[in-house]
Amino acid sequence: MVTSPSRLLLRLHGFGLPVAVLLALLQRTPVLRLLSAAPAVPGAAPAAQLVRSVLTAAALGAVHSLAGATTFVATQGRTTIVRTSTSAGSPTIRDNAVGTAGTAITAVSFTYSGTPSLPQYFSVSGRLPDGLAFVPALRNGVVNSGTPVISGTPTVGGSFTVYVQGYGTAGNGLPESITFQIAGGAAGTAPSFTTQPLAQTATVGGSVTFTAEAAGSPAPTYQWRRNGVNLAGATTASLTLNSVQTTDAGTYSVVATNSVGNATSAGVALTVQAAESTARLSNLSVRTPLALGQRLIVGVVVSGGSRDILVRAAGPALAAFGLSSAMVDPRLELYRSDATLVLSNDNWASGLAPTFASVGAFAFSAGSRDAAFVQTLSAPHSIQALGTGPGIVLVEAYDTGAPTAAKLVNVSARNQVGTGDDILIAGFAISGTGNKPLLFRAVGPGLAAFGVPGTLVDPKLEIYNSTGVKVAENDNWDPALAVDFGAVGAFALPANSRDAALRTSLPPGSYTAQVRGADGGTGEALIEIYEAK
Repeated sequence: MVTSPSRLLLRLHGFGLPVAVLLALLQRTPVLRLLSAAPAVPGAAPAAQLVRSVLTAAALGAVHSLAGATTFVATQGRTTIVRTSTSAGSPTIRDNAVGTAGTAITAVSFTYSGTPSLPQYFSVSGRLPDGLAFVPALRNGVVNSGTPVISGTPTVGGSFTVYVQGYGTAGNGLPESITFQIAGGAAGTAPSFTTQPLAQTATVGGSVTFTAEAAGSPAPTYQWRRNGVNLAGATTASLTLNSVQTTDAGTYSVVATNSVGNATSAGVALTVQAAESTARLSNLSVRTPLALGQRLIVGVVVSGGSRDILVRAAGPALAAFGLSSAMVDPRLELYRSDATLVLSNDNWASGLAPTFASVGAFAFSAGSRDAAFVQTLSAPHSIQALGTGPGIVLVEAYDTGAPTAAKLVNVSARNQVGTGDDILIAGFAISGTGNKPLLFRAVGPGLAAFGVPGTLVDPKLEIYNSTGVKVAENDNWDPALAVDFGAVGAFALPANSRDAALRTSLPPGSYTAQVRGADGGTGEALIEIYEAK
């Protein structure tokens, strides 16, 4: 049996749709025309299910856009964009907007005319010409506006198409296309690297820069990576790392990206080396009591060129530190290694005061009878301190000026070792950065070969830091150190002698090397400090 239109209307009326809409469905919707001609089926449920499946949001969209209720309209400025069929008889139509690369485009807008209600939002896909954008901006492929606008300045020429579909409370539109025909300019090109980054080597604490360059249209953006992981904020053609650490070592590359595509540079290595130590011996001081006619001998060796060395003998200046038995009038003499006297000084010149301050030495009172001089040294020299009477004297040698390749590589002091407070104590300082390897020797029996009488039979060597903590000590030297003696040019010690020696590495700071008799004995001894190889 054929269902009559009136009977079908009666059935559809149960859905509560307006008659006009029902008629439009019958006239324009093929599915419903087919249904109106279909044979009747016992029971209303199957037909109702079919109608319900048709009356979805998509079907209402058909009503919205195809049933004469709405028309998609795109305009450029105030002019409606010309709509052309993609092929003869095709229901698909294309809206063409025009522009020129490098020239701001007249705003393109789009909406529906005759719509029962304005679209609540538009879904967007496809590609705009580079330099153009939606206003308001897209969020997750959606623009929330009844009348969006596309504007900007295209940067490349070519044909670009975007697809928009409106969604409204009364129904949804079909996807529509807008094609931008942009004259002039070159078509976009994917990035390609014209300059590859180069492998780099850096020291800990230093800096390093990687540089790359990629061509492409539009101009590409950059993202640097380490071991394949993006580096936050590293989005320019160069990458600079400051205060490099060992954890920065790895493989570095950069990705160049534009709207056409992307390219990844070659991966190059960053090698991080330990920072070269700049630590150096910068000061030696020896405080000791001297008897009438007794001399304190201090040796200094400069290597790598010439250095200005400040030498001081403090006697009267020690009174400010509570020493009532300080030497009243110390004198200094400087000798070359062949025992030739180079110069002598009895009372210091006031013009040396700024030099004292520059090396951190305490001040002398104006007109005091302390001794001091500055001399340029480039070879081994010995400094001798003596006085017109007995007393305690402090002899100091300072490396002055900015660090250069020339530096103090050996300082030493020879004197009588007593007991209690009269042991031989040499203060020294390390400046710069990093640890400094040093060789220390306390020579007693070994001096006999040079004709020194009354040597200390069994010296013991101890090294203390500025807080009084013992950091190293030795009683009898290890024969394995003989190689180190030769490396620094120190004279050999008799096999199995009871001299003391040790090698250690110390950070910058102030230290003392103390020599005493291991058995409580006394005698002449030499304390030596060498920059170790």
